[in-house]
Amino acid sequence: MKSKLFLPTAALFFIVNVGLGAAMDQDNRSPKKPLPVNLEIYGGFAAIDPVDLNLLAGYYNAYPIFFYTRQYEYLHAGYRDLFTYSAGRSGSDRLKTIKHGFPFGVRLRYALSRALSVSLGLEYFKENRLSSTSINYQVVDLSQGLIQTTPREVTADYPGFFLGVSAWIPQVGIHFARPLGKRMQLGASFSAGPLLARCRSVVQTRYKSRYVNGYWSENFYLLEMKGAATGLAIDLNAELRRQLTRRLSVFIAPGYAWRHAANMEGSGRNQSLARDSNASQDLVENSWQGRWRKKDVEYLRYWGEFRETYYGNYFGAGEETADFSLDLSGFQVKAGFSWAF
Repeated sequence: MKSKLFLPTAALFFIVNVGLGAAMDQDNRSPKKPLPVNLEIYGGFAAIDPVDLNLLAGYYNAYPIFFYTRQYEYLHAGYRDLFTYSAGRSGSDRLKTIKHGFPFGVRLRYALSRALSVSLGLEYFKENRLSSTSINYQVVDLSQGLIQTTPREVTADYPGFFLGVSAWIPQVGIHFARPLGKRMQLGASFSAGPLLARCRSVVQTRYKSRYVNGYWSENFYLLEMKGAATGLAIDLNAELRRQLTRRLSVFIAPGYAWRHAANMEGSGRNQSLARDSNASQDLVENSWQGRWRKKDVEYLRYWGEFRETYYGNYFGAGEETADFSLDLSGFQVKAGFSWAF
């Protein structure tokens, strides 16, 4: 909802301020020399797709579909009316990924001439996604033992799936501008600086199986990973600026940001609890420090093949893994105020 409202709100903000500036400009006095120092405050919308960070959602979205839905479809195709099932989903239709964010920042800009200025700024970016989903399977097996022991009810529950990313971005920039009439300016800017990023992933799962003889088993799992990394941020923007008074102006700046960080490293922990109707219970807890890595996984079952990629910071030295990278690149639009002094 926020992403749908931002662009029309920003457009309305700019139109209103342009109109306000036009009203202030009715005296038609000649423009004075611009003041050299400007303090600018802005906010914006960024369309991003951090592919590696979103891998975990793809893995856990695919897991129950393969191990339950596809298995039951295979058995139904082979046994027809002797094996049927139904599935009901609650919560979200799938675990959510990060697709956008809302940066905001402040910068100090110094005019070297009417056309050229330099800036020093600090931007902050943050986006969190929390989602949950649950699939309940009801199985009817009339094969009289032809099929190996199959639960009559299975629940694959993901009650709390969290992806979060934040970043501080100090930048230096160079800005070019040319006048469009008395109070309008059209310009472009290039800025660059370090990307100081943090990530967090939390997965909670619950798998419960209930059999025809009344026996049931339940497994809970919690995995939390945190990481920090330093990278590079480069922004290229166009800019349309409207002078309202000698000191106050407003601007809107669409553009593209390239933002990339590697060598993510941090802490992790997990909790695993298994219990059943026989009062058996087993709790395991672990914690660690490690570098975030990606791993391809492949499972072969009689009903098909499961291939996905996930990430973690707990892999051993001998495991075959690939580099994890945080990519916050994407198109963005910013709007803000500038005060000259």
